[in-house]
Amino acid sequence: MLPYRIRFKTKKQGFNIIDMKGFKLILSLSALIALHFSEAKAQSGYAEDALRFSQFGSTGTARINALGGTGNSLGGDISNIHNNPAGLGFYQNSEFSFTAAYSDWNAGTTLLNQTENFNATNFSIPNLGVVISKAKTPLEVGDWRGGSFGISINRQATYNNDFGYFSNQLDQGSILDFYVEDYNNYGVPGGTDGLFFDAFLINPVDDGYDYVPNATLALEKMEKVENEGSMSEINFSYGGNYKNKLFLGASLGINSVSFRSTKTYNEEFFDDNNQTTLFSSLQENLYLSGTGVNVGLGVIYKPVDQLNVGLNFKSPTWYQINEEYDADIFADFFPAYQDPEFGSISESDAQTDLYVSSYNLRSPMRLGGGLTYFFGKNGFITADVNYLDYSSANIRSNAFNPETDNQDINNLYGQTINYSLGGEFRFDMFRLRAGYAYYGDPIANPGNTDRSTNQISGGVGVKLSGFSIDFGLVNSKFNGYYSSYPGSDLAVIDNNRTTGMLTLGFSF
Repeated sequence: MLPYRIRFKTKKQGFNIIDMKGFKLILSLSALIALHFSEAKAQSGYAEDALRFSQFGSTGTARINALGGTGNSLGGDISNIHNNPAGLGFYQNSEFSFTAAYSDWNAGTTLLNQTENFNATNFSIPNLGVVISKAKTPLEVGDWRGGSFGISINRQATYNNDFGYFSNQLDQGSILDFYVEDYNNYGVPGGTDGLFFDAFLINPVDDGYDYVPNATLALEKMEKVENEGSMSEINFSYGGNYKNKLFLGASLGINSVSFRSTKTYNEEFFDDNNQTTLFSSLQENLYLSGTGVNVGLGVIYKPVDQLNVGLNFKSPTWYQINEEYDADIFADFFPAYQDPEFGSISESDAQTDLYVSSYNLRSPMRLGGGLTYFFGKNGFITADVNYLDYSSANIRSNAFNPETDNQDINNLYGQTINYSLGGEFRFDMFRLRAGYAYYGDPIANPGNTDRSTNQISGGVGVKLSGFSIDFGLVNSKFNGYYSSYPGSDLAVIDNNRTTGMLTLGFSF
């Protein structure tokens, strides 16, 4: 006797405020597999969110980006507002700065020796700021030489990118294999996990569950992931100057995050005559948005006129994250599937409600140090080192129990040392810059994978009385790893992102 079944199609009527841990299915599971989790079926995806909103790269003006993103000891740049606020103490005049950028992101995804290339472009205003200087003139007495107040809007990260793959290799597994095993072990759950059952792709048999007979021959599968969004920070900072030797600063940052991801996963089975016998398509949509707050402290000391020594502390950012998720699936059967209860079925579809939830995220703190050495008026070299412990991130929620997610964060992620190096050569009013940066792999035990980022940069600038213009070009290369569902083959994503930046600065 066949197991009793009830078929249904859920509709997007209103909002369900529920435990999202049961519904971020492939969108979450595949990402966690990609991050090298061992028991991905038990994971929910919030550990991936913790990493996404904790990583940072080279940010700020075109000048700072051309120098590899250094800024812990180099003062007098609007980027100090969100980096080391002590650098604001170097200002002698007020300044307004505006930066525009254009990015080109190429992602080559290789799965089973087949490569697909995707490209995404983005225009943005990554930095906009103003510094109001209250510095004392050289004729004014006093050890305290005044200071400067700064406000800026700075883009900390960009998530606009697409990637995907196509595979028609023999003996590759189907997502239906995974769910047959899952259903036979645990039964058919509700929500997203039950979509394959609701769409008649997996059906009851005498001893459990199996997929439709149409899905038994050659298989082609394809997936495309479309991501967009950004992380930005509004920062209020003050930096002061004591005896032109010691510079102190503090900042308050208000962060905003927005991330949207759409995943479309298709499978198509063929018979011996290369005719389609079954086509199915699963689409998942995830939207995350939220705000956070952090504080920063900084100090720069000049033991001699030619040398700056900087220290920088950035507190954890305390976020409130809201999320929305929905998924739908449809299938075409050739010939029609003959269901013992519902008869002939040539096509089917099912969809979830729109699920809404929220949680709190605490990102890691950041400790940084830097040195800058000046060659008189001819230029300088500068270097930064930053320390982060990604395993210290933490999730809290009243909507679900985050204990497992926090264990995943603690077990998966590790400590990293990021470093950068830059130099500037000055000739009269002209500036020539170059830089390099390395961002360590956040995974504690990466095995044969490597997610570190290597970045090279360069730029030019012109400094006039009351006006400056700078151009920077930054190229970043890093690998990503992705698996569509637990047990599927691992795809390697070769990311190559190039960003051109132009900054206009006006002194007053």
